[in-house]
Amino acid sequence: MINPLKSLAENFEINDSLRNSLKNELVEENLCEANDSSNVFEEIARSILSGHFLVQKNNSNSFVEVYPTCIEIYCHEEQNDGVKDYIVYHRNTKSCEKSVFPLGVLHNHQSGIDITFEKDRGEKLKQLRLSALVREFQIRDSRKNNEKYEHFDNYKRKNEYRNYDVISGPIALYDALYSSFSIFDGGFSVKWIDGIMIDNDKIETSERVNVALFKKKDGKEEKSNMERVQKM
Repeated sequence: MINPLKSLAENFEINDSLRNSLKNELVEENLCEANDSSNVFEEIARSILSGHFLVQKNNSNSFVEVYPTCIEIYCHEEQNDGVKDYIVYHRNTKSCEKSVFPLGVLHNHQSGIDITFEKDRGEKLKQLRLSALVREFQIRDSRKNNEKYEHFDNYKRKNEYRNYDVISGPIALYDALYSSFSIFDGGFSVKWIDGIMIDNDKIETSERVNVALFKKKDGKEEKSNMERVQKM
């Protein structure tokens, strides 16, 4: 069965009950394991891990297929009583309000590339910022007629669960998506291709890493000098 990533993202929403659950998880000091509310992201994660990026040289049959093998989900709401995920790069700040990305924009930042699923919800300051950072990936098929693929020797490592090499490090995705082909002679394109949904038992879940802990103080969330891991 194929569950299109675009449709899942379009239909994703946070109701009041889920909002309260997620808010409690994000600020509880001792909560390092996942609660049931984290499962709301499961189908989107499965869809990403089941599909791939197709990087294709225009006017040619040369292509590269890039399969995400490890992702991190981020979710932030701009409304005052919304879910706050302060590690999200593309969010409003005191000095700047950010526009809403069209669905499926690749957001490039200093830590890597996010697949973004944002919504404006029809009201100012109520935007939903949902995204997935690709932490690891694999090149499973590469048909490059003239270009050599030499970007990833320093990034490859053996996947401890499966018998293949993965390319580890979010910034390595820049090379896979943007440095496989030249911009000249017709350039290239990057597309998302949905795949048959993989079984849940083939997915290992773990905590997000290097994510700051936010604790409630006087009714407000403040960043702690402690670090925590958080599953999302």
